[in-house]
Amino acid sequence: MRLVFAVVLLSAATASAHPEGFHARFVFTLTKTAVTGLLVLDVDSGERCELLRAGADVNHDGVLSKVERATLLAKLSSFLTKPLTLGISGFPLPLTITESKLNLRDDDSVSRTGLSVALLLELKHPYEVSPGMHFEIETVMPDQSAVRLEVVQSVAKGVPGEPDFRDEVPSGKKVRVRLGALAR
Repeated sequence: MRLVFAVVLLSAATASAHPEGFHARFVFTLTKTAVTGLLVLDVDSGERCELLRAGADVNHDGVLSKVERATLLAKLSSFLTKPLTLGISGFPLPLTITESKLNLRDDDSVSRTGLSVALLLELKHPYEVSPGMHFEIETVMPDQSAVRLEVVQSVAKGVPGEPDFRDEVPSGKKVRVRLGALAR
């Protein structure tokens, strides 16, 4: 899983054909008793990045120290986690970040260079998920941009599963994905 996490973070550094701003991609994998999520946020180069970097540069020396990078990581992480709600058929799931990475694209200065953050979530739910239940996701992006959302179900052997969900979801829209017979 950590290799996938690194590959997604590195691939997030490539430019996309979207308008300038925030670009988020969330991928969730579900089993009967757990949800693993990878949340990636890319911020395009420009004034927005310069302001984010300057806000973390507490000593105003123009270079982000290790502590200042950690502050920037926490700020960007909060953009992803604070408005995010997850649930299984109305039962809220607490967010547990197990790993986080910040990519400053080889530029530790207060500059306009783009940046990316990736978070790995591992959530356990207290009861096994039954077929017909729903995985629920809702979030709001800082600039109201859409989120690229993917939900993958680990299907039990020999049982037909529900199709994977892949879509651009408008900021603030609640999504419900029907769950099939999941593997342990």
